[in-house]
Amino acid sequence: MGLFSRFKKSTPTDDDVRADDELTDDDELDAQNPDTEAADRADDAADDDEAESAAELAESDDDIDEEEARLEKSAPFDRSEKGPFDISEEYPEHDRLDLGALKVPVVDGMQVRLDTDDDSQRVLAVTLIHDGGGIQLQAFATPRSEGLWNTVRGQLAESVTKQGGESTELHTSLGKELAIEVPAKTESGRPGKRAMRFAGIDGPRWFVRAVFSGKAVTDDEVRAELSALFRGVVVDRGEEAMAPRELIALTAPQVDQDEAEEKKDEDELNPFERGPEITEVR
Repeated sequence: MGLFSRFKKSTPTDDDVRADDELTDDDELDAQNPDTEAADRADDAADDDEAESAAELAESDDDIDEEEARLEKSAPFDRSEKGPFDISEEYPEHDRLDLGALKVPVVDGMQVRLDTDDDSQRVLAVTLIHDGGGIQLQAFATPRSEGLWNTVRGQLAESVTKQGGESTELHTSLGKELAIEVPAKTESGRPGKRAMRFAGIDGPRWFVRAVFSGKAVTDDEVRAELSALFRGVVVDRGEEAMAPRELIALTAPQVDQDEAEEKKDEDELNPFERGPEITEVR
């Protein structure tokens, strides 16, 4: 008997009471088989197990769907046309500073800061500072068919919550961003908050994370200028095998001696004209 073969038992009335010789064949069969009720219970238990297994399977499918969603690449729909670009793609000409894995656009008045590791002296990130706002860029390796930003964004939000901060997911021209506020001390030592915005773009076998700070968080014009620089980046991941999430180290630019002398002469001729600067932080 299955789930839809259950009998409902109730207190019999006088009309329901029958003599032994009035039993039907089915009643006799049940009376002669004391295991019938036990079999019913076994069938019902099997049905319950089947329903539970189906629920577990559905939950497992949901987990798989969530995992697949996290591994999907996250990028603006026009990334291949407007950047950031892969080195193999066509991209517009622009004055760019060659840092190996990242070729970053530069504009007059912009400061470029390289963040290095004290022990290994590797260049871990580059920060572009312009008009009081900053954007820090880092590149990471990813599989060809998987992205990192969906996973990293969730981990960032969780970390901010643990620190007592707040995070809000935004949809912008760069895709999904994370605006955060974390507790911090002001210059005077008083309790305050620090605001930043995180953006990430997945490309072919690479992921670039951007962190906006300063006026790039509060001033739309400054943010738009730095976002445009971000979109103009060219990524050269290289062909070597790398583990997923592995940071792609940058290289400090090599300045030719003749170019340095020419630049020095230009600075002497235009003492009030300020161009890109590089500050190395150790």
